[in-house]
Amino acid sequence: MVVGSVMLAAGQFGAPSGKIDLTIGRYAALDRDGYTTIALALFGLSALALVAGMRAVRAPVSGWPERLMLGWAGALTGAAVMAGTAVADVLVVAALMCLAGASGLMARRFGEDARWRAAARPLEWLALGAGGALAVLIYVTLPGHEVVIGLVEWVLFGIDVAVLAVPLVHLARTAWPERAAAGTLDAATRSALDTATRSALEAATRSALETATRSTSRATAVLSRH
Repeated sequence: MVVGSVMLAAGQFGAPSGKIDLTIGRYAALDRDGYTTIALALFGLSALALVAGMRAVRAPVSGWPERLMLGWAGALTGAAVMAGTAVADVLVVAALMCLAGASGLMARRFGEDARWRAAARPLEWLALGAGGALAVLIYVTLPGHEVVIGLVEWVLFGIDVAVLAVPLVHLARTAWPERAAAGTLDAATRSALDTATRSALEAATRSALETATRSTSRATAVLSRH
């Protein structure tokens, strides 16, 4: 996501005039350096990585939240491949709608899970913003004759990126300490096993030596009698 943000910012230097009236798909096609197209693909792929990470820690996103995040990933990647076409415009809008819906579902799911409750409140505000921006986008697309449609799409796109960033940051905060704790526990377990093994070997060695010493003493006493 960081690389995608950098690429997206770099694409602004070659921005065509009147970009607030250009959809994201058309804007990407007019970006001479292709930074915007690459950024769209990277944001799509980053959602796939985020879903995989949340699955690994069993985050409460199974079902529709996960499907909608995968829909964002697939739609943005497709829009990057077909930038400048009518299909790309449809895919971008589909991606924006997918993550707007996912934000509300994740906010509710996270609020019910003690591990993810800290991420629920920011997602609630982002879900409200995404819903409002989505309503404006529908208006400017249909009766609004696409006036400032580019501006509305970029605002909603920024909100959606923030929706991805919230669980990503929370995942990093929770997964790394758990992994470090697991590593510490493994190290302590290995140390305890090594210590127990050495103690057992030392005890067995002492017992064998004592037994051998007693046997030798008995044999010497018997021989001395004869």
